[in-house]
Amino acid sequence: MQLPQIRLHQTYAQIGLQITQPVQEIHQQPADLSIQQHPAEMVIERKPSQLEIDQDEAWSQLGFKSLPELSAEMADYSRQVGLEAIAEIAAEGDQLAAIENKTDAIAAISAEKGNPPPADFNITFIPSYGSVKIHYTPTEVYIHWKLGGAEIEAKQNKPIHHYQPGKTAVYLRQRQSLEIDFVGINVNQKL
Repeated sequence: MQLPQIRLHQTYAQIGLQITQPVQEIHQQPADLSIQQHPAEMVIERKPSQLEIDQDEAWSQLGFKSLPELSAEMADYSRQVGLEAIAEIAAEGDQLAAIENKTDAIAAISAEKGNPPPADFNITFIPSYGSVKIHYTPTEVYIHWKLGGAEIEAKQNKPIHHYQPGKTAVYLRQRQSLEIDFVGINVNQKL
């Protein structure tokens, strides 16, 4: 016996997507800067140091004196020695004048003149300490500043932006279909 058979062959529809990616470009230009630096001004006022050394007294103690100073000292010394000699001679005269007191004035004067007083020794430093006068005035420095400053001008540049949007195209990649086949089958069957 022959049984008919139906065969179905179905194909589903398929869609396809064609995608174009978006493109984005951003360019940022750096800012434009203009900088002007004004130099600082500095003024320095300086009063130089001063060193004064007065060594006249030291030279005087060493015997190096000017002629007017030597003359004045010699005159003072001579006057002093002259006055001392006059005083001594007057004292001796007074002693000799007092002979009536039965004193031996001549022996006393001879003894006094024959035995000079002992020498007085002392250690001295020539020139003496402090005989050189030193006066020092340090340097004085005055500094005046005037700041210059800076002028800065900045111009901001906007970014350059290009954007191309993406696209998606939908298309039918495969159409749906249905195929139907009728097939006859022979079947031998015993009853």
